[in-house]
Order: sequence, then structure tokens, then C-alpha cells
Amino acid sequence: NLVIVNSEIDRKLALKYKIFPEKKLVKIYNGIDVNSLNFLSREEARLRFDLPRRSNLVVGTVANFYKTKGLKYLIEAAAKSELQRRSDLLVLIIGDGKERPKLENLIKKHGLENKVFLVGRIPDAYQYLKAFDVFVLPSLKEGFPWIILEAIAAEVPIVATNVGALPEILPQEFLVEPGNARELAK
Repeated sequence: NLVIVNSEIDRKLALKYKIFPEKKLVKIYNGIDVNSLNFLSREEARLRFDLPRRSNLVVGTVANFYKTKGLKYLIEAAAKSELQRRSDLLVLIIGDGKERPKLENLIKKHGLENKVFLVGRIPDAYQYLKAFDVFVLPSLKEGFPWIILEAIAAEVPIVATNVGALPEILPQEFLVEPGNARELAK
């Protein structure tokens, strides 16, 4: 019997904790059929969100609202002076979950009600990725996030945190340390 892992980090963890011997581990990365993805055009995706005309820079993510997704750091990054000065910046967060009230309070605390929007769950959310000028994955913990493969396929620039398999997927210059809103804002 063999055990398949989808990243080098998982392979190393399985070895470190002696979950399986090395000869039983096989690493096979996740992949997607890019021809099966039906992205909306940038214009169509933005129209569906009914974005204000002033929104020249749209930063977005797709995530469940769990603490480990680090969404509070994305909101705090939007509050940093270098981004707060940009009147044309909007942050769209597609998803939902138990952290919603905390995220809503954080948006209010920083006065970002007209800049950061929690748009809720959307079926096939990947279709909207081209609405974003930058896709951000601010996670504190990850495995091998499927949404990153979809963002790559959508040809959207990505900023992500240096966790899980992300260093195996993205070049180092697109990664920031987790839990650091200032670095994320830069």
C-alpha cells in the first residue's frame, strides 16, 4: 500500500512524525483542468459585484471565514496608510462563516465600510477571480489551496502567505509572512 501526499511539506511531516515510512509515501501535486474553468471576464465579474466606478484597484480573496484564513490581516492591511490613501481601492472577500461578526466589527473599527466588502458565499466563486487586480490569500495555515491554482489559471497576480504548500506553488517574491498586515499591505 502507498500513501499519496499532495505537497512536500506533507511528505516531510509524515516522515517527521513517523506516520508512514518513506518508501510508502508518494507525492503527487494537485492539478486542475484549466480548460474546464469558465471565468467571467473582468468587466462581467465587476458588473456582477456592482462596483463603484472609482474602483480602479480591486483586491480580493475567496475563503471560509475561519480564524486560520487570516482575513483580519487583509482587513488590517487595507487600513494601513499606504492603502488607506487610495480612494480607488476596494477589497472584496468572497465567502462566509463564523468569523463574520468579528470581521464586520474590524471593518467598522477601521472605518472601511466603503472600502472592504464581505460579499458572502457565491457558487463557483472561482469564476469571479478576474474581477480582482490582485488575489490575496492571507492564511495563517494552509494545505495545498485549490483557489491558488484557480487564481493562477485566471492569470491574476497573487500575494499569499508563506505557509503550507504555498512556497511550493508560488515564487518567494509573492509570499509574505503570515499574521503581518503591514507586510501584506506592501
